[in-house]
This record gives sequence, structure tokens and C-alpha cells, in this order.
Amino acid sequence: MNSLKLTFFTFLILSYLPAKTPFVYTIGFTGGYDNNVMRFSEDEFNIAASNAQQMGGATTFDSFVYKLGVSGNKSIWDSEKKSFTLSGNMNWADYKHHPEKQYGAGGLDATFKWGSYQSVKYSVRHLNSFYLRHYVDRDISTRQLAPCAFTDRNQSVTLTQKVIRSMWTNIGVGYLQRYYENPFNEFDLDIIYIRGKINKKIKKLGSASFQVERGSASSQSHFLPDRPSSFNRSYETMEWYLPIKIKKGLPLLNELGLSLRQENRIYAAEDPNDPLHAGRNHLDSKIDLWIKKKMSESLNITLTGRYRQRETESSYNWVTDLKSFNQLQFWCKMEWDLVYDRY
Repeated sequence: MNSLKLTFFTFLILSYLPAKTPFVYTIGFTGGYDNNVMRFSEDEFNIAASNAQQMGGATTFDSFVYKLGVSGNKSIWDSEKKSFTLSGNMNWADYKHHPEKQYGAGGLDATFKWGSYQSVKYSVRHLNSFYLRHYVDRDISTRQLAPCAFTDRNQSVTLTQKVIRSMWTNIGVGYLQRYYENPFNEFDLDIIYIRGKINKKIKKLGSASFQVERGSASSQSHFLPDRPSSFNRSYETMEWYLPIKIKKGLPLLNELGLSLRQENRIYAAEDPNDPLHAGRNHLDSKIDLWIKKKMSESLNITLTGRYRQRETESSYNWVTDLKSFNQLQFWCKMEWDLVYDRY
């Protein structure tokens, strides 16, 4: 929670920094729907329907979701083509029908730019106490369930460089710390990743990008002694992401977008006593479709739909059935762009 407080106070003082530039900020409200909040497989739907404890206090598998967010940026230094900008954001999400599912998130960026599509950016992101669902705490029981939640701290450095006219690249490296709350500390992970992205503006149409990310998640806390469920949770991951945005020639709309994302994760576990992870891999696919309309100079509305499918492969059929799921989400986001200029 300290990281969120730091984000809040840093964000607050952005508007009072000495540079004689306006503080540009955005306030957003999002309403949405998630049909499978806890990512249950088909078999788990039947099990959870008769097990109130596994539902974690919820009475439905789906939920309406409300999100509040604020973001802003301020140019600290600007000289010809060079500039230094600080920006920040904070968000709060509440799942109406799932009392355990409430979380906050925030982030800060520091960007130095020396030309068109030429910059270096340091980013830090914090996701606080993100609840997944109730799982069996195998350290003490084979049946007793406990809430499982984790906190993320993600730091990255990204270099942006122009390639040719209307084409540029982003190359970055990052370090993600994903630490779980008691009693699931043995699942803690340190994740190092590299990311490359190429972007292209398409004349009279919009833009398209293609991103590839390779990551390695290292599990260290499974070395703790006398932990019956402390197996190696390390894995390798490869992900590609393809967003396409159409901004030209659209009647009534300002933007139409489609994105495809697919992650292939392979677990390192080989212990036959850990059938849940040994020899397991999964393919996680997400398809997003959105439309954006600018209602006025300051108000934007975005409607988004997402279909997610995770297909798990394992030597054990029950693991394949248990860890595969489908999810459908819809979002309506309203954003107000505002400017505070005290000069």
C-alpha cells in the first residue's frame, strides 16, 4: 500500500511543480460486466455451485464492475525538440457482487524526449492486493480454503526510436515482483522480461503495431523448509500482441479498434508429486474489440468487449479440465480531459 500512497502524493504535487506549463489530467469512470470473475473451468462451476466457501462470500459467478481513475502529466522541462515529462495514474476497481474483489492500482512515468519518436521512459506500476479466488491451503489441509491474492510491482525502461517515416519501435526491459499474501507465499515470483514492439501509421486508415515479449519467472520461496505444497512454480513465457486502430473514414465514430493477444506459458516443474504443474503449459488468448466516440472537446466514450480463452495442456486430464476456462467482459468508459493552468 505504501507504493500507492507514494503514487498519490507524487501525482498530487505534479500540478505544483515549478515549470510554467499546464497540468493536463483526465478523470475516468468505467462500468463493466465480467461473466466469470474467478476464472472457473466448466467442472468448477458445478463444484462451486454447492460449495459456498469456494465462492469466497460471493453468490454469483458473474459481476458488475465499477472503476474510477485519474491520470495526469506535466512537462517539467521543454527546450526546442527536447523535453522531460512526468506523468502518473491511479485507479480503483470494485466488483459489485464479489466482496473480496476490490483493488487499487497506480503508476508513474518519467520520460525524456529528444526528437520525434525518440525517447527513453522509466515506468513503475503497482497493483495492490488483487484477489483471484479461494484455494486450498495445502500447508495445513487438503480441504480448507483460504483467499488467494497477490501484489505486483512492475518496473521497466523503454527506448523509443524512429525507423523510417511513419514507423517507429519500442524496445524495453522490465522487472516484475509478484508476491502473494499469506498463506500462499510459496507462489512468489520474480519475473524478468524483454519486450519489442514495431508501430506503423497507415495513411488514410489509422495504425497497427506488433509486439513480442519474452519473460522468465523465477520461484525462490519454494525452498522454504517443511512446506508440503512448496514446489517449484517457475515458468517461461512468450507473448505476442497485435493491435489495429482505424481512425479515418469512420461515420459517427472517432476510432475502431481490434487487438489479438496470445501468451504461451511453460512451467519448469518436473516433480511427479506436483501433478498440477509438472509438464504443464497453457495458451492464453484474448480478443478485444472497441469503439471510441469524442462527444465534446473534453469528453470521450469508449465501448470495449473482450473474449478470453485459456487452453491448458497436461499429462493429467483433470488438470487440463481444471485449468482451462473462458471469460467474457464488457466495458463502458467515460473520460474527461481537463487542464489546470495556474500561470
